[in-house]
Amino acid sequence: MKHLVLFLLSVAVRTACLAQITVSGQVLNERGETVEYVSIGIEGDSVGVISDAKGHFTLTIPTDRRDELAVSHVSYQMVTVPYEAYSAGKELTVTLQDKVVELMEVVVGNDRKVRTLSGKSVVPFSVVGFVGEHDGDIEWGPLFRNRKDYVLTEILLDVSECTYDECMLSFNVYEIRDKQFENILNKPIYKLVTPDDKGKQIAVSPEEAVVLHRKGDYCVSVCLVDAKGKGGLYSPLNLKNSCARNNAKGKMRKLPACPSLVVKGEEILDTSH
Repeated sequence: MKHLVLFLLSVAVRTACLAQITVSGQVLNERGETVEYVSIGIEGDSVGVISDAKGHFTLTIPTDRRDELAVSHVSYQMVTVPYEAYSAGKELTVTLQDKVVELMEVVVGNDRKVRTLSGKSVVPFSVVGFVGEHDGDIEWGPLFRNRKDYVLTEILLDVSECTYDECMLSFNVYEIRDKQFENILNKPIYKLVTPDDKGKQIAVSPEEAVVLHRKGDYCVSVCLVDAKGKGGLYSPLNLKNSCARNNAKGKMRKLPACPSLVVKGEEILDTSH
């Protein structure tokens, strides 16, 4: 009887493993260029993956899911793929259309003094971060609000330690409007981090002029989108109200702490469209 039970359990496990659809493909833009680090998944579900730097992805979907796939990247308009298009397990090519963020012309102050907009309250004996195999599923960072209008100059991240061979980080900035997170960068900012960055503060800057408006609610985030080797990336614990976003699900969760991220900017004297 014992052997029969073990046999039946083994068959059940094998059947469950076989009851899946494997979907693979590549994401391109309208110009036929590959799109890096794209979220592909079923919204509101745990099924999701992030494409690699060349837009390639492989996603395993249980056969009881018949929802459409959401393909999204902050620089492009989201595309949905119906169940009928991926259910046969054929190679997919998904094309994304550009999503242009309107930028403003700005005039900054004569002193050009850089001011800290999102500060930090670091707990030196505690760290947070990303651990294990990367899947780019979570982006995380502090919430902040300005007293004046600023143009974003740089985002700083304290790195306690990187135990991957190397890893790629993605930085984004969102404006929160009616509880919706709207990306205000035309494209994410990417930064390669290695073990040599241990104990350093890395800095990234947007290529375009990004305005952070007075009394606007914002969130700056960092996400691990690629990594080589096993390990983790750690940052000092920052005791600031924050949001963590699941890229595949699109859901945000408010938290009382986050990695040590700091936003800096220059005060704007005048703005015009």
